Amino acid sequence: MRSPASLVLCLFTALAPLPFAVGTAHAGPSESSPEYAERNGIQLQVEALLGQEDFAGLEALAQKYRRSGETTTSGTLKLTHFYEALSNLYEADQIPLGEDDPKRDRIQRWAKKYPRSATSHLAVAATLLGRGMAYRGYDYSSSVSAQDTAYFHAYTEAAMNYLADHKKTCASDAGWYELASSAAVRLNWDATDLMALVDEGMAKHPGNLTIPFVAAQYFSPKWGGTPYAVESMARRALETVPERDRPALYARIYWSTAGSYYSSPFVEKQVDWPLMSQGIDDVLARYPSDWNLQNFAHFACQAGDKAKTRSLMGRITLPMELYAWWDGDVYEYCRQWSREAS
Repeated sequence: MRSPASLVLCLFTALAPLPFAVGTAHAGPSESSPEYAERNGIQLQVEALLGQEDFAGLEALAQKYRRSGETTTSGTLKLTHFYEALSNLYEADQIPLGEDDPKRDRIQRWAKKYPRSATSHLAVAATLLGRGMAYRGYDYSSSVSAQDTAYFHAYTEAAMNYLADHKKTCASDAGWYELASSAAVRLNWDATDLMALVDEGMAKHPGNLTIPFVAAQYFSPKWGGTPYAVESMARRALETVPERDRPALYARIYWSTAGSYYSSPFVEKQVDWPLMSQGIDDVLARYPSDWNLQNFAHFACQAGDKAKTRSLMGRITLPMELYAWWDGDVYEYCRQWSREAS
């Protein structure tokens, strides 16, 4: 049999989303997944509260997530999904910046009612990014018209300027750095400036996943970087967390770059597989969800670790998760390969 890494090579050449940013609902778990149900529940709750202009309810929900550090069963912060939900709501409509926008006016009323709230101002920035993505979409930049690109940049610059103007109020919330890093990547900031922003965010909010995810995407091969650049950035991020947390963060950073290589990162031999393997164990010890299991089993298969692939696949209880494997043939191949005698 061919190696698992060579089998999935063709899949990685096909996966090229926009570098991770708030509003990437297109790359999450499928609708049949419990993880999707959790994230969608936040989406629906935010949508309902905003539709009723229940700004107090939105403030309370964000504050609950912020204080508790509550996560989904996969370990992603619900506060991150809160801001994603706001951004997602604004991706549906293409309205040029400066024109009447009743939905954006609603967000502005929220910010005026709660001028000292980090949540309300981050909501404004998130929705500006969402409006920009309504024009940009998630395809290659070459498929986006010059006019749509101009609207995308105008909204993204407006979001970045708004974040800069409200940093003093908002930077205590990791969402400020998540949104600012996303905007910086979309605006193609210089790598030095981006990493200064990421370093500051990681220093203030150590262990936050979204901030280093943005940088990892920025440095990945599909976006002009190299496997070495991703590895270097990952090692830099690990220095911001206690040693016990480093393997898990390393594993999640490489997960966040899946699809951003011209070939699998395991083919390119940049990944420290023993460290990532330990990180997988550490993540699953806290978050043994099927979404995590299926993604990690796929990575173990690509890495050629038959024993770990077999162990992880043996723990899967739900049907194949499409967005973990991207192809049913790959899932079946890895399942069969892992059961062969070594």
